[in-house]
Formats: sequence, C-alpha cells, structure tokens
Amino acid sequence: MNRLNISFGPESFSLRDSFTISRGAKKSAELITLRISDNIYSGFGECTPNIRYGQTIDGELDKLEVMMQAFEASNCDINRETINKLFEPSPARSAFDIALWDLELKKNKKSIWSYHNIKKPDVLPTMITLDASNIEKNLSIARTFSNSKIFKIKFKGDETDIDRLLKIREHYPKKRLLVDANESISPSKIGKYIESCERLNIEVLEQPMKTEHDHLLGAIKTKTILCADESCSSLEDIKKIEKYYDAVNIKLDKAGGLTEALMMQEVAIRKGIKTMSGCMLCTSLGIAASQIVAAKAEYIDHDAPLFLEQDRKIKINYSCGNLNIASSMLWG
Repeated sequence: MNRLNISFGPESFSLRDSFTISRGAKKSAELITLRISDNIYSGFGECTPNIRYGQTIDGELDKLEVMMQAFEASNCDINRETINKLFEPSPARSAFDIALWDLELKKNKKSIWSYHNIKKPDVLPTMITLDASNIEKNLSIARTFSNSKIFKIKFKGDETDIDRLLKIREHYPKKRLLVDANESISPSKIGKYIESCERLNIEVLEQPMKTEHDHLLGAIKTKTILCADESCSSLEDIKKIEKYYDAVNIKLDKAGGLTEALMMQEVAIRKGIKTMSGCMLCTSLGIAASQIVAAKAEYIDHDAPLFLEQDRKIKINYSCGNLNIASSMLWG
C-alpha cells in the first residue's frame, strides 16, 4: 500500500438561522472532514450525511474505518479508481474521493480546470434558497440576496406552499424562480401544484413526489422543467429517471464523490438531460469540489456556506449573486 497518512473526524458548523425543508429544520451543518497526506502534499475532502438516505455521522465514520481496513488488508494502492471500484457511493466515499482529487492535483501542480482543459471561469452564478419556514423569513432572505438571478423556494407539501409562492412572485415578478418540494407533494395534489407552477412562471419543479411515484410524472405534460434529486443518486440511476425528468440535481455526497458526479453529468448531457450542480449543507470546501460540475450545469445551487455563522478560514467569497472560484489553497 502506498504510504499515505489519512485522518478524518466530525465537525459542526452552526447556521445563522434554522434551515427548514419538508423533513424538518436544522440548526447546524454536521459533516466529516478528511485529510490525506503523502508527507509533502495534503488533500482535503468533506461530506455531509443525509438522514433521508439513512446516513449518520457515526455511520459514515464507520464506513471510512472499513475502507481503511480494506486497504490495509489488501495492501493495494489508495487511489480514486480503487475506491470507486471497491465501495458503493456514499458520503464517506465522496470525502475520500474529493481528498484524493485534491492531493493528485497538488502533486501534479495542476488546477482542476487545467486538468480537464476547461477555461477557468471568473465567477459562477448561484441560486439562493428560500427555506420552507415562513413568508416573512423568505422575503427577508430575498431582500438580502436580491442580486441573485434565481431563487429556489423550498416546499413542505402543505397549504402554505402556494400562498408563499404567490407572495414571492408578487414581490419579484421578473425573477427566475425554482421550487424544490423534497418529495413533499402527494400524488393527489400534483396536478394542482404543477398548474400553480405554470401559472406563476416557475422554471423548475424539483423532486415533487416520493421516488416511488416517479412513474406518475410520465403522464404529465408541462412546460415546467421537472428535476430529479432524491430519485437520482448515482450513475446507474440516470437510466431510471430519464423517462420522467428533464433535469437532474448532481451532488457529490449522493454520487459518492467528484469522479462519479462527473460521469453522471457526462451521461446526462449525452441523453439531453439538463443538470443542476447542487450541495448539501456544507462549507466552502464542499462547494470548491463541485465547481467543475457547476461550470457545465444549467443550474447552480451552491449557496450553502452563506447560511453558516462561520465558514472555513480559507473560503469562497460571494457577491452580487455570484461566487468566486475557489483558491487552490482551499481545494483543487
């Protein structure tokens, strides 16, 4: 086994305010940070477990321990190809994969942009998320980030959704609006919700129903773009959703790392499926590793660090609805 020093552990980053979606509210971003060093260079990664998929901090730490034991027992090299071959997609694998990318780039003195022969953007635009709490908070956040070209509005599947959406549209008649239902809409109400989205010129409706109801979307004709999130975690899921969705939200934690996320995006584009570069509640480190995906995406949802009380010391700066490209001192 190649001589690499690997360390990882949990971290907690408090939020400025609670963040509410259909499955509940959070007051902090609970994540795992991983460091890989060859004693000259160090690569960093992070991941955010999601209880929606049965993931916990302890569970992902256990997976990382299993990964370490597997490498020690097999005496094989630790690299991106090996971890993606041996282990299923998970936040734990994502943190490992991202850190290996970072280490590889630093050792080869390349940026993620030069590695992929892509012109480094000056900035990237990001949508701003308005959570599912209440309209007063939504409008306050919207005023703070009024320079953003797109707002993403979280739904929770109750009677307040359409009323909040209507009020936001009244305040921002020309703003591009997306809706993220996080599986909260019941099949009996999907027609009503889609009619409201069309009437209020909502550009995208993300994951309207639970994954087992995806097949119902096949019979729905709408000008609103339907985007898969919970229904599509990894590369093999692209085939499952292409009949029902027009777009897919690609997140590193779901995909099990940047390596698979890039493959997902390539396949989606080839099939004519639009892509969104998304994120969990994370720090600038998680966003930095996603920026190469964002550069090719129609939609970018990279606002998570804005909700933190305090980000990492080296961080991404946000201004006028855009985020700067991460410094190589942070990642990549």
